[in-house]
Formats: sequence, C-alpha cells, structure tokens
Amino acid sequence: MTQPPGAPGPSGQQPPEGQHPQQGYYPQQGRQPSPQDQPPHPQQSNAVEAKGFFGALFDFSFQSFVTVKFATFIYIVLLVFLVLGWLFMVIGGFVADTWVGVLALLLGWIPAVIYLILIRVMLEFYIAMIRTSQNTAGTRIEIESLRREMHQRR
Repeated sequence: MTQPPGAPGPSGQQPPEGQHPQQGYYPQQGRQPSPQDQPPHPQQSNAVEAKGFFGALFDFSFQSFVTVKFATFIYIVLLVFLVLGWLFMVIGGFVADTWVGVLALLLGWIPAVIYLILIRVMLEFYIAMIRTSQNTAGTRIEIESLRREMHQRR
C-alpha cells in the first residue's frame, strides 16, 4: 500500500524532508528496523554556512560565499538607488519644463523597472550558481562518507 507523499507513516511518523514513504523509510510492522530503514544521516554542518559575514568576506581561499548573505542588502540598495534616480529625473524634468516632468513621471519608471528586473535576474543567477556549488560539495561529502562505510563493511 503506497501513501501519498508527506502522509504520516504507520505509527504517525513523518518522513524526513524529501523522503517519501515508498522509498523505504518506514520499517515494516512486526520486525526489527534494519539500517536501511533508518532516516538518512542529518546534514553535516557546512563550513561555508558556519562563518559569519565578515569571516566570509575575508576568506581569501574563497571557500565561503558572501553573495547569498549579502544579496538582500544589495537588492535593497540598488532598488533605493533606482527609485532615487527616477525621482531626480522627475524633479529635473519639472525644473526643465512641465511637459518633460510629466513625461518623466509617466514613463521614467519603465527603465527603472527594466534595470530592477535585470538586477534581480543577475542576483538570482549568482545565488543559483553558489547553491549549486554548495549542493555539489555536500553531495561529494556524502558520497565520500558512503564510500568509507562501504569500505569498512568489506
């Protein structure tokens, strides 16, 4: 009998995140659980995440990534600069001529929004690259530990 993903197991247990009941997490009724029935190893703490912002900023080996921690701040600062630039453009337009100010007010936000979209896409790309690197490093660590376990069993 298969259960929908995320449904409680026989004794009300929840599978670990990303683990579905049909993947063999739950022990069968009436027998001792084997090592295969145990939930996966907890995530090992990543040295990249353990460092603080300034520790990552001054990591000259580039093992820590500051972009993920700093992305929100960068996005907010650039958003503020874009809004201020648009406001200065509107004010400058009204100082030059009323119609220029009205045009800047009505249409000047369009380039700012386009720049904001490009900034957002760029930051998301950088963060996706960094998370891919972190996940790859975590996968490598897990594979190495599995290899050690397999070697110890022989």
